[in-house]
Amino acid sequence: MGGHQSVPRGYRYEWALFTDWCAAAEQPALPASPMTLSEFLDENPAGVDALRRRVAVINRAHRDAGHSPPGTVTAIRLQLHRSRVDRVAERRVVAAPIIAALPTCGWAHGLFGRRDAVILALYAGGLRPTDISALDSRDVTVTDGGLNIVGRHHLHLTDPGHGAAPIPFRSVWRNWEQVLQVVERHPSTRVLQQCIATGAFPDRDEADDEALLGPVVVPIDRWGAVPLPPAAMTPAAVAQVLSAHLAGTAPQHRTSPSRPGRGRSPVHQAGGADTVFVPAVRVENAFDAHLADTHAAGVAARRAAHTALADVSGVFDDVEDRAEELLRRTLALLEGM
Repeated sequence: MGGHQSVPRGYRYEWALFTDWCAAAEQPALPASPMTLSEFLDENPAGVDALRRRVAVINRAHRDAGHSPPGTVTAIRLQLHRSRVDRVAERRVVAAPIIAALPTCGWAHGLFGRRDAVILALYAGGLRPTDISALDSRDVTVTDGGLNIVGRHHLHLTDPGHGAAPIPFRSVWRNWEQVLQVVERHPSTRVLQQCIATGAFPDRDEADDEALLGPVVVPIDRWGAVPLPPAAMTPAAVAQVLSAHLAGTAPQHRTSPSRPGRGRSPVHQAGGADTVFVPAVRVENAFDAHLADTHAAGVAARRAAHTALADVSGVFDDVEDRAEELLRRTLALLEGM
């Protein structure tokens, strides 16, 4: 179970205490999981300084053996610092009413509201802006009681049914997860706008949880578009969102202006040379109807582009002929000199 010979003399008591407990609990001491370490700390209470020393010894032994130290995860750091636990409790008290007031529908304030609610909830759960920025969607799993944040955190955020600071972690995550799924499956701002504006999202698929990849929080531009492929918000951007909401100065995101050059497609125009007639498509709901509309607009745009670029090859040929003529004249002048 990891002999004393690899542990400095001054640390051997703490290491022996840990390995003996692991043997009794039938858990490996090297490498040990963060869950094993957390249970060890719970079942062997001591003063804060003694607990910190034990974790430091266990981390040191793991590093010396080439393993990841289990005592660096967020859950253990919170367990060792009473002041951090108190600060997290204060965060929940402040963040809970802000999250409850954020919109989830309506373009584009509902989109920003869903994302900012996740940022505030994760912050209230004990994560720092750097942790939130680096968090991957695969690290978040829904449980009966709340959310599990794995990876380098090993946090369990429970949904309180009552109390001074109830934060519905599951529903906050589900609301934002719907957005991430639409972005991944239908990378179109128009489709996302339709979903947010109406609150009608496509039905969840059992495979969606496995397919969801990428960062948890992403930047959103003023038109409601996210980068493709999705990129994570920087820690500074996450901190800016948090500061604005906690200070009560968060901007009010309302209906955004249309993107330049993206007016109504010819498919929507009545009559005229640019009118494109698209066969009727049977749709089941508003979401499918919007997809059909997007498809029709795409067909119209491709036809317009084909017409506009029809003479491009001839233009290139003319440019090439002129370039050859200039080159011929230049060579003739050089020969004359």
